[in-house]
Amino acid sequence: MDAQYNSLGLMPNLRQFLWLVMMTILVGMTVGLERTIIPLLGKNVYHITSITVIFAFIIAFGVTKAALNLVAGQLSDRFGRRPVLISGWVLAIPMILLLLFVHTWTSVIIANIFLGANQAFAWTMTVTQQLDLAGPKQRGLAMGINEATGYIGVAISTTLTGMIAAHDGLVQAPFVYGAIVLLAGLGISIGIIRENRGHVIQEASISSSLNLQQQQKSVEKSGVWHILWTTTIANPTLSACSQAGMVNKLVDTLVWAMLPLYLAQLHVSIVDIGLIGGTYTVVWGFAQFGTGILSDYIGRKPPIVIGMAFLGLGILIFGWVDGLIEWLITAASMGLGMALLYPNLNSAVADVAPPAIRGGVLGVYRLWRDGGYAIGGLLLSMTIHSMGMQSSLFVIGLIVLASMMIVLLRMKETHPHRFMKKNGFE
Repeated sequence: MDAQYNSLGLMPNLRQFLWLVMMTILVGMTVGLERTIIPLLGKNVYHITSITVIFAFIIAFGVTKAALNLVAGQLSDRFGRRPVLISGWVLAIPMILLLLFVHTWTSVIIANIFLGANQAFAWTMTVTQQLDLAGPKQRGLAMGINEATGYIGVAISTTLTGMIAAHDGLVQAPFVYGAIVLLAGLGISIGIIRENRGHVIQEASISSSLNLQQQQKSVEKSGVWHILWTTTIANPTLSACSQAGMVNKLVDTLVWAMLPLYLAQLHVSIVDIGLIGGTYTVVWGFAQFGTGILSDYIGRKPPIVIGMAFLGLGILIFGWVDGLIEWLITAASMGLGMALLYPNLNSAVADVAPPAIRGGVLGVYRLWRDGGYAIGGLLLSMTIHSMGMQSSLFVIGLIVLASMMIVLLRMKETHPHRFMKKNGFE
């Protein structure tokens, strides 16, 4: 591992950081290719009438991604970031083959298990690697860039696949585009991305009074269960961030799985459905360029709380309005709320996590965060069956506002240059 790659900060590592930006765009494009297509595929092509069966694809995705986030974090701390990243792209190959060549709803659900594995390994590693390179001073900026570029990729695919499907059909053409994205991601991860665990060693030597060997002994003594307990319950800040992460993915489940069906029920065209979903992700994506670095100046907690307020109120209003312009404006406000909270939850968790076990702590946080997809799929199935889609919007909006209150009461500011707090791992 060359010493020249161990300096912290974006400028000393700019070339590698920019390749990771490209990698993140491709990861986002991979998951984004399903956002307009899959719910409509189930309804219009495979004629699935049960909401629960339609939502099975996102439940399968969420359960897999949540569980493998934990595995990815542990593997990256033990074996390195790059092997886990490459594994993520390899696991996407069965996904795209199933979507291209096996045209059943069961194959779609199985494909989403592989998509969950791809996202857990590949996106988790782009986050971890960019945080490793940036160091504590530029962590908010790095996280904002990661999430911004990833969701720009999601937005590109959400909008583009809607157009492709409108022209060439839902069944195969959008997934040919997906195969091209996958091959690009695999090629870059193998040929260009470098291992950067040396940056973790560098940060640990600067930021901790313990040397890396002492930290590693502490990690081995406590193990994954201690990290799981501390992140989930014992540390109030990590606990608050974990539940907030879960709730924001519950919202993303609503936008991904229910909104296309809700809008189709109101006779909105597939192009306009893609445009509404794309607006949400475009605003979410681009705004994170500013909201991530904002937290380096004002702290993590204010944008998280304000973002949850925007998100919760935006969902409530979306259920009240009727019309393309109104939906676009409301989708944009929801995207802004996501932009304020999403990267800064990651930054807050990374602030608290000791460098030597950052991958593991981020893995636990992402376990609960992406578990929101599975919980969201089940919850929406129940509320839609009992109350209808419009009422489900109101239920989710109120849950987001309740989650905001938990963050407000339990989370402490984590910015390392503002409030140096003990993190519960000592």
